[in-house]
Amino acid sequence: MSQIEPPPLSVHAAIAAKRAVRSYRDEPVPEPVIRAILDSGRRAQSSKNSQPWVFIVVQEREQLRKLAGTGLYANHVPNSAFTVVLVAPATNEFDLGQAAAYLQLAALEHGVGSCVIVLHDHDAARAILGVPPELSCRWAITFGYPAEALGAPKLGGRKPLSEVIRDEHY
Repeated sequence: MSQIEPPPLSVHAAIAAKRAVRSYRDEPVPEPVIRAILDSGRRAQSSKNSQPWVFIVVQEREQLRKLAGTGLYANHVPNSAFTVVLVAPATNEFDLGQAAAYLQLAALEHGVGSCVIVLHDHDAARAILGVPPELSCRWAITFGYPAEALGAPKLGGRKPLSEVIRDEHY
């Protein structure tokens, strides 16, 4: 089945539409779409433009199963079309948050859902992926076409802006 590209969303609409997707259709994401998502991630801002990241793309089912065993809430990893593990020196993990946001918003533009996960057993994740011990690989993002149409948030939506902002002081 070919994927029909949805119309582009404004940045604000994309942010408002973003949901954590943990249930995916059994359908591969085409390689050009994967590369477009990764290209967006590499364009994320980073401290002093250091671009400290490496993105490991995992698509092989057995590798995804092994990876799922390294996270406490990673049961959906083997069902993803692909998972990206974000690798960087531990001192640069802040920059990975920027890359993760760009990756997820780019995926949304292509109708691809995503969910950030923590790989709690860092040593096991490093061993599975062959990551050198001086690098961190705590964060990963699952990707795939959502099994269900994305609707409104299930858990009550977002707090009003007035509850989360303060002007000048707390």
